[in-house]
Amino acid sequence: MTQLDTYGRLSRSGTSRSSEPDGRPDANEDLRRADLVWDLWNMRALFPQAEKGDLLQVLSQREKGLAREREALAGLWAGDQVILSPGRSFFRANPELQSGITVSLHQGPYQLLAEPWLAAGLDPVLLISAAAEAEFSAATAGMSARLGHRGRLTFLPVGKPGFVKHTVTALKDGRPVLVYLDGNNGERGLARTREQGLRYQLPGREIRVRTGLARLACRLQVPVHPVCLRWADNGVVWEREPTLHPQRDDDPAVLTRLLFDWLFSQVLRHPAQWHHWSMIKDSSACFATSGLDEPRVPMGLRQDFRRAFDACLERSPDTVRLILEKEVEVWPGDVLADLSEDRFYPAAGLESDDLIPLRAGEPTLGEMVARHGHVWVRFHGLRLCLLGMARLGG
Repeated sequence: MTQLDTYGRLSRSGTSRSSEPDGRPDANEDLRRADLVWDLWNMRALFPQAEKGDLLQVLSQREKGLAREREALAGLWAGDQVILSPGRSFFRANPELQSGITVSLHQGPYQLLAEPWLAAGLDPVLLISAAAEAEFSAATAGMSARLGHRGRLTFLPVGKPGFVKHTVTALKDGRPVLVYLDGNNGERGLARTREQGLRYQLPGREIRVRTGLARLACRLQVPVHPVCLRWADNGVVWEREPTLHPQRDDDPAVLTRLLFDWLFSQVLRHPAQWHHWSMIKDSSACFATSGLDEPRVPMGLRQDFRRAFDACLERSPDTVRLILEKEVEVWPGDVLADLSEDRFYPAAGLESDDLIPLRAGEPTLGEMVARHGHVWVRFHGLRLCLLGMARLGG
């Protein structure tokens, strides 16, 4: 994992808790351990061979990067505009960015994306999630006033009624539209993305992506400019790929894949500078409702399988073994994860420690009964088999 040499901002699965009083175990420790499980699974979507050490290196170096970012942005608020010069020079050198759709991603100092347009006196429209609008708009308004921008930035919350119509109107009026492609949502948010989005294969997992932006670009035949920002040793670097010119008869799925190929090529080259790792988890196809708790044993055979399991439990508990066949984890939030096939089910009361003897060897049903009791084995042991994670063996 030589690529992971700088900081990264990964998704978090929970919120912080206060330490337990009176010398009891630190609840934060369990939470951090749970977060690492989620984050490592998330990282493996892009880096399938990533191990815990790679993730810890990223998390450690991330803190250094965030401190650098806070220092740079604080300097900007204090009047030091050196950080803005690369973007303004880049914009002057690429005048075609003054119209059409500019797609970017949450990488490096992504908050500065709109600044060159505003400094040039243009009035861009920024598509943004409804959840981020309040925080983003307040910070941007304060910064624009301090910098004396001549342009006006309009925020358009994605998914709210009429947002497509407003986007079309802005483009027809010649206003530039800025989009963070990795937001990946629209009407009904990420839930609809997971259910109906276009299948997109990452190195280690299939996700779903939205095609709405590509459909709009093809319909209106507007240019699409891939642009991104990142930190470098000498400050901020702005980069772009050649402008795409979709036509009305073009396939939006093809354009969508081209754009996400570009996006993830940036993340793979600079994984530590991507701030939106949660996009992968939120868009993972395995979390679609249609895939949750899908029985692996056909319904017509489940009763036969149950009777066979009960017979082994009653007649041969000391010779029949319960054999774990998949990489199985129990995650916070009552999630039973089959990591071998990226399938997810309710944990139904199963605890992570319950899997220790199954990982350590091939315990007999009798040994599992001694540890957990008949009721547990008859329910959880059978359920692991029905879900295709375990089997009975001699």
